[in-house]
Amino acid sequence: MMFDKIILEQPTVPSSGESRYMTYLWVSENVEPPEGLHHPYPSQSLAVRSLYHRGIKYKIRAALKLLHFREQHVLVQFWSPCVDDKHQLLTTIDQPFGLGVVNEELCFYRQESEHKTFLVDKDHEEEDVSPPARVFRRGLPEWTSDITDYEMNDFPQQDCAIRCNLHGYLALPVFDSTAGLCVGVLELLTFSKLKDVAYEVEHIHRVLKTVNLASPQVFEVFDVPASNVSNERSNNESDKIYDILKRVCDTHRLPLAQTWTLSPFTTYFAHENGIVKGCCSFNARCVGKACMSTALPRYVRDMNTWTFIEASKTCHLEKSRGVAGRALSSRGSCFCRDVTKLGVEEYPLVHRAHISRLTGCFAIFLHSVEGKNDFVLEFFLPSDINDSRHVPDLVQTLKQSIEAASGFELGDGSSMEIVGSPTDSSLNQMVSSDLESVVADADVADQWSSTKEDRKRKRDSDTEQEQSTTSTVMVNVTFNKSKKQFAFPLFRGLSKLKRKVAKRFKLESQRLKLEYIDEDNDKILICRNDDLKPALAASGSNCSMNLICSEIIY
Repeated sequence: MMFDKIILEQPTVPSSGESRYMTYLWVSENVEPPEGLHHPYPSQSLAVRSLYHRGIKYKIRAALKLLHFREQHVLVQFWSPCVDDKHQLLTTIDQPFGLGVVNEELCFYRQESEHKTFLVDKDHEEEDVSPPARVFRRGLPEWTSDITDYEMNDFPQQDCAIRCNLHGYLALPVFDSTAGLCVGVLELLTFSKLKDVAYEVEHIHRVLKTVNLASPQVFEVFDVPASNVSNERSNNESDKIYDILKRVCDTHRLPLAQTWTLSPFTTYFAHENGIVKGCCSFNARCVGKACMSTALPRYVRDMNTWTFIEASKTCHLEKSRGVAGRALSSRGSCFCRDVTKLGVEEYPLVHRAHISRLTGCFAIFLHSVEGKNDFVLEFFLPSDINDSRHVPDLVQTLKQSIEAASGFELGDGSSMEIVGSPTDSSLNQMVSSDLESVVADADVADQWSSTKEDRKRKRDSDTEQEQSTTSTVMVNVTFNKSKKQFAFPLFRGLSKLKRKVAKRFKLESQRLKLEYIDEDNDKILICRNDDLKPALAASGSNCSMNLICSEIIY
């Protein structure tokens, strides 16, 4: 087909399979394959280098014939480096391109692109005025949901793109899988605004692989192919972590353990505040957030959890979310008795956990001294164990394993954050609890929920309920303008409660007093253990107690 001097080959759409519903590309005129393909080096002749780039051009066109997209109005074009008057330029002249549909807007933008060249010499980094040039230099992708979010000086063709009704944008570096060289940039533009380009990135990666070329993958840190840079330290680190996970899981018969780490910034994203670094999820929801992703190693004893593992690989958990995120934020440990009771916003893997029958979860921070890397080790408890009674033994095994492995520092195991169900107003926030009192607090949620039901059914058993529900309560303490919240077993008494409050606010327990507000709105001083029950009653709840802390001035 010919459109204003643009010759295109009609796509071949399969007659069966899901891809037949996708949009295949009308691809630019055919490129004859070279007789031989050699890797270019500066010392080689211009003819040899020209032959090499001709081979790359042939491979790119072959890849374009295989690509298919969700969007009909799409333009895909290849930018290739060339040498002109001792300068290296990036150009799309005479390079392969494809159109989802052949219309005036896409063809016009393509023709305008052929009039552009971008300097990519190492000595001219200030010339990085276009996404293709930046992507070629960095070897990292750049994308945006909407081209209008770019500043004009960061996207020279912005005005043309807007006039052509183009919005979504993605530029990917392309590497020779054998030589490890960046051979150009594949650029994709669409009419639609793109909030998530993970599908496109992964599909392009797989297609390029069939022609011995490489590009970044979704949810994976991209290394330049064939760089031959050994990373013995990283491999040794992974081996040691795997041994730790294996020993703990085998000792305590845990179904699954996996490792989380902060997602590195391996992409660039343009939005209204400029061009920012992003993670490898290629999803606009992750922009501006510190995300975590699962990284090898992991250890699996129960193969029924495999669907959960696969989902974890493609999940980016926002830092401070979920059990693992909170352990990373605090550089300590965190426990949840049932992750399936968490909300999707807090824990995106909640549905997968439910399918795999994973409930109790414990996570702890781990620092690599030599590699200076931070990890979180996440352990899932057997389905018949949904409380924290076994966590101290698990931590002890961890300490022994880490001492044997050497080179690691375990997070603070002396205290543990507890994440509860968002459906329970007493547990929807993170609280702290000493490991010593965890055993006493283990089944608090069950006691609270059963209390609410029993109170409706049996009014004459208030005394018995009070004894069962007031064993552990949520204490909310206000000191000046600061507020703290923690779980506390009331049977431990006033002196230990004061010590815990003092520790939270960094005060001396002997120099503080605790008060509560009664039904007449008067402040009542708590002087002895028996005063704790009326303080609890004044709060209007059987499972939480509101206190006011102040310093005693002598």
